[in-house]
Amino acid sequence: MSSRREFLQHSIAFGIGALSIPNLLFSSEKLRLDIWNAPAIISLVVAVAMKQGEAKNLINLNYKEWRNPDQLRAGFASGSFLLSASPINVGPNLANQGLDVKMLNILTNGLNYIFSKGENLNSLKDLEGKKLIMAFKNDLPDIVFRALCLKNGVNLNKIDITYVQTPPEAMMMFLKKDFDNILISEPMASAMSLTAKKNGIDVKRSLDIQKIWADTFKQVPTIPQAGLIVNGKFYQENLEFFNAFHKDLKEALVWINSNFDLAAQFGSKYLPIPQPAIKEALNYANLKVERCQDIAQNLDLFFDIIYDINPKLIGGKMPSKELYL
Repeated sequence: MSSRREFLQHSIAFGIGALSIPNLLFSSEKLRLDIWNAPAIISLVVAVAMKQGEAKNLINLNYKEWRNPDQLRAGFASGSFLLSASPINVGPNLANQGLDVKMLNILTNGLNYIFSKGENLNSLKDLEGKKLIMAFKNDLPDIVFRALCLKNGVNLNKIDITYVQTPPEAMMMFLKKDFDNILISEPMASAMSLTAKKNGIDVKRSLDIQKIWADTFKQVPTIPQAGLIVNGKFYQENLEFFNAFHKDLKEALVWINSNFDLAAQFGSKYLPIPQPAIKEALNYANLKVERCQDIAQNLDLFFDIIYDINPKLIGGKMPSKELYL
């Protein structure tokens, strides 16, 4: 198994001489494609599929990672991203802006947890009067949290919320400063828990947002939090590759679920998280591989909830069924 440095060197070597589409190269044999990934646990499924699967025999695949959702949006807007991991709300948002973007699949049914210092929380209502920190204002964890608070009669004005730019920043501020709670997603949640234990900080995984969601929105019992989005034209031109890649992703998930230790070791070469935290996160990651067209009804109901909160969060209108591949 090659090291991350060797992987990056290999990627750079293939990256010389890009044509008009920056992340798609043509050679005498086959295409080369950058797959952009999130700094999140779903990227482990993609990395394993890229390494072990058959799709790489059709197109040379290169693992890359975006830093934040703004870079993801800009990448598709500029045409430099063709296939990428994405929060669920980004696909319809870009499509509603007129971009040729489709939703390929869902890779997790929710990654969000609220941790507390010193005391357990019994419900979201217990956050009132407390200081809460999280990353990515108006992106999916924040959207889900607000939807749950509104539905459960929690007064958001009574929660002192601080937003920061990245999950690692939220984690460090929570551990070092006087925040009572943090909303954080896996695998950073497990990394934070292990860091706190190492430093003698009493941190508890108090609220499972996925369970609260299932109890609150019984017609939409899971959170289709993130998956892959793709340039529509590129998808249509490479159907054989995407059929193979879907099979690779399904088999990758089976392998991960049967090999937590090896999966965590492998994932530490790609994710900015230590191996023990990746292994811990797999217990809480709710990983799935589902084509969007197969869960279209659930997606529509989920987007209905977001639309009711603020239509702008998904680009001003409900997504068309043509969005789901």
